Amino acid sequence: MQEVATKKVFKGQLLTGVAAFILCFVLACIFWPLWSSFFKAIFSVLTAQGLAAVEPAVRGKLIGVMVEGSFFWLIICPWIWQTLIMGNYGKTALTSKQPLAGIWYTIVAWLTGIVMFVLIIGFLGVWWKPFSLGLLFLTKTAEEVYLAIEGWEVANFFALPVIMAQIPFVSLFQKWPFAGTSKQPTESWGVFFFSTLVVVLVWMATVIPSFWKLTLGGEAIVSAPLGNFAWWCAFCQIFVFFFLIPAEGGEGYPMKLFAKKQPYMGIAGLIIALIAGLTLPHVIRSVIAPLDLLPGTSPDLLTASLGLSMVVTMLAWHHLFDDYPSAQLVPNQAARVLIRFAIWVLLGLALGVLWIKFLGRLPFGANNMGMGYPTMGILAGQFAFLMTFLFLNTFFDKWPLVQKVPQMAGSKGNINVSLQPEVETAAE
Repeated sequence: MQEVATKKVFKGQLLTGVAAFILCFVLACIFWPLWSSFFKAIFSVLTAQGLAAVEPAVRGKLIGVMVEGSFFWLIICPWIWQTLIMGNYGKTALTSKQPLAGIWYTIVAWLTGIVMFVLIIGFLGVWWKPFSLGLLFLTKTAEEVYLAIEGWEVANFFALPVIMAQIPFVSLFQKWPFAGTSKQPTESWGVFFFSTLVVVLVWMATVIPSFWKLTLGGEAIVSAPLGNFAWWCAFCQIFVFFFLIPAEGGEGYPMKLFAKKQPYMGIAGLIIALIAGLTLPHVIRSVIAPLDLLPGTSPDLLTASLGLSMVVTMLAWHHLFDDYPSAQLVPNQAARVLIRFAIWVLLGLALGVLWIKFLGRLPFGANNMGMGYPTMGILAGQFAFLMTFLFLNTFFDKWPLVQKVPQMAGSKGNINVSLQPEVETAAE
């Protein structure tokens, strides 16, 4: 009988986390210029006729939203679907050895994103002209370019409802009511289809009216949620931060303070996240607005950026630092969770300020290094870093910093036997 063991390059939970953080930062600095330049070249060829009919600023806008869309649909959304919803089902279908398993699953992610884009956006494009695949990828006139920009912006932010509305089915509701009803992957497919329906509803209710000023008979028939998209994003980031807490190091709290069974736990967690999302951004904004951290930038957008930085820090602490401190270091659960919460908030805000101050110098922030590739800016740019460590931990199992090796039962050596299951849990 063989046991799964881990061999770590660096000893200690914190040292491994720091090394992984630095590695992911370097990878993000390399990855984004390559990804952006590659897709810019492809999209520039596909839309060449339409781009020739518009001024340079509009050309840059179209290519920018297309490159952004490639990242949202091929990286962000598939990771949520495969890791959180499907529990990384099929990751080791070909091999359990890294990095081969991670490469295989990354390819699956790209294919998943393409299929979902065609099914959702392509289907809508049969009747909604801005979503027409022919228009989105093969613009021929100036009018089509402007329409394609509108279509891409709305299609890209399908990722926001995926984050907001799909993840809570795992983090708060623990896949209720499908959990335990059948064997995998049937259970996860149930969660996937039901939660995707909710995502589409949230997308239609929030993203479409945020970008499209639809009218009927000259009368406006939509209004942007919470007044403007930047403030809506600020709400979203704090909402996401609080609904992730139970699964990302909060050990079920704070929702377990109010309920012990589903769906009441999920409902309690959802209410807590909604209240936090509607109130705390006002507090953050009141503090940072006088500081003028990035002159000329809306305080609403800066508030959203700081909220996202806290989310990124929480996820980094979970995926790279394994929710330090552990139960062995701090046996008292309340103290343990509160220490993690303080780390998420204080370190998140500190890193958030650094991000705002230095994003103009980072190749995955707002600096194209003179190479002309599109950058994603103050909000989406953080995802270029975030996704590197999410993929590193869940697709590649922290390889090469942590390597899983087979070991005969009872054998001894300098290898640390892993206490983590082979299959990623819902908390990840």
